Amino acid sequence: MSPSSSVLFYFSNCPLSLCFPTNLSIPHLLLDDQLYQQYSETAQNREILRHAQLLPLPQPPQPQAPTSPTLWQELPGVRSSAEFAELTDDERRLQEVRFEVVTSEASYCRSIDIVVEHFVKSKQLGELLTTQDRNWLFSRLADVRAISHSFLSKLEERVESDMMHFTVCDIIARHCQRFKKVYVPYLTNQSYQDATYQRLMDENAGFRREVEKLERSPVCQRLPLRSFLILPFQRITRIKLLVQNIVKRTAQGTEEEVQAIKAMKLLEKLIQESNDSITQMKSIESLVSLSARVDFECRTLPLVSQSRRLVREGPVTELMEFSLKESERIVYLHLFNDYLLLSLHKEGGRFTVIDHAPVSELRAADCRAKLHTLQKSLFRLYLSNKALLLRTDTQSDKLRWISAVSRPHPVIDFAAEQGGLKRYALPFITS
Repeated sequence: MSPSSSVLFYFSNCPLSLCFPTNLSIPHLLLDDQLYQQYSETAQNREILRHAQLLPLPQPPQPQAPTSPTLWQELPGVRSSAEFAELTDDERRLQEVRFEVVTSEASYCRSIDIVVEHFVKSKQLGELLTTQDRNWLFSRLADVRAISHSFLSKLEERVESDMMHFTVCDIIARHCQRFKKVYVPYLTNQSYQDATYQRLMDENAGFRREVEKLERSPVCQRLPLRSFLILPFQRITRIKLLVQNIVKRTAQGTEEEVQAIKAMKLLEKLIQESNDSITQMKSIESLVSLSARVDFECRTLPLVSQSRRLVREGPVTELMEFSLKESERIVYLHLFNDYLLLSLHKEGGRFTVIDHAPVSELRAADCRAKLHTLQKSLFRLYLSNKALLLRTDTQSDKLRWISAVSRPHPVIDFAAEQGGLKRYALPFITS
C-alpha cells in the first residue's frame, strides 16, 4: 500500500458517495469508525492523562491491539519509513498533534454528514417543522458541512504530499475567514436552537416520535440529535486547543512557528467574535422583550438598537421629601450604555417609564444625610433637569449603582465591528 493510499484508507475524501448513497446504507468500515462525539472524548481523555504524565508517548501498536483514534505513526507509510527512527520524541509528538487535526476533522465530517443527511434531509421530519422552526433548528448546518469537507480535503492533500513532515497551520489560517462566515452565525443562533428543540420535544408529539425513531438508526450509533447539533461549538474550540499545542511544540524562530501563531490568533479572534455576537444577540432579544412591556408616560424612546446593551437594572427607593415616610416610592432603573430609564414597575412584569436621560448627562454622588435614623444607603442621581434622592437596600448596592452610572460605557456598533451582524441576528428576533 502506498503512503497516499494508506491515508485514504483511514479517512476517505468522498463522504457523500461512500457514506450516504440514497438508501443511507453505510459500509462496514465507516460504522466501525468513531463519530466525532466519541472521538473528541477519547482524545481529550488521552490529553488529560498525558498532561498528568500518566501516559507515555504512544508506541507503534501491536497488530492485535489497534489504537483509536488513529495515530500518525500507525500509518503503514510511516512505520516502514527509515526516517521515522531518526526523529526525536519531540518531533514525533509534534507530528502526532498535526495528524490529530486531520483525523479529528475526518471524524467531525462523518458526524456532520449524519446530522445533515439523516436528520436535516429527512422528509418525514421536515413535514413536521415550520419554515421558522427549521431555520432555528438546523441553521447553517449544510454550510458548516461544505466548509468542513473543503478543509478536510486540503488537509489530506498536505498529508499525502509529505507524510513525514507535513504541516497544517497555514491551511487553518487560510480557512479562518471561511470558518467565520458560518461558525459565527451558527454559534449566535445557539440559544434559539436550544429553545426550539426543547419546545418541539415538549409540545410536538409527532416531532418527538420522529426524532426518537431517527436516533435509533444504526448510523447514529445510539447518539441523540442534540449531540450532533452542538458539534460546531465543540469543534472550533478543539481546533484552537490543537493549534495551541502545536505552537508549544514548534521550534522557535521557524516559519512553522509563524504560521502556527497566526492560526492561533485568528482562531482566538473568531471565538471572541462569536462570543461578542452571542452577547449582542441576547442583548437585542432582551431589548425586544422589554420594548413589548413598557409604556411611556414621558417622551417615547425607541428601545431596540444594535448598539444598546443593558449595564444594570433593579429597584431603588425614591425619597420624595425628607420628612415624610409616605413620600417614598419604589422606582425601577434600567441603565443602558447610552440611556437610563426611570420606571414604575407594574403587575405582569410591565413598566411605565416616567423619565429617561442620556448617560452622558447623568451623575451619581454619595449622600450622607441622616433621616430619622442613620441612612448609609442614600445616593443622589443627577439628571439633566433634576436630582433624585435614592435609597438602596444595602451599602454595597448603593456603591454598585454609583460605579455603574459613573463608569463610561461607550456605544459599540456591533454591526460595523463584526462585518454586518444584523444580517443574521435580526431575523431571529420576535416581539
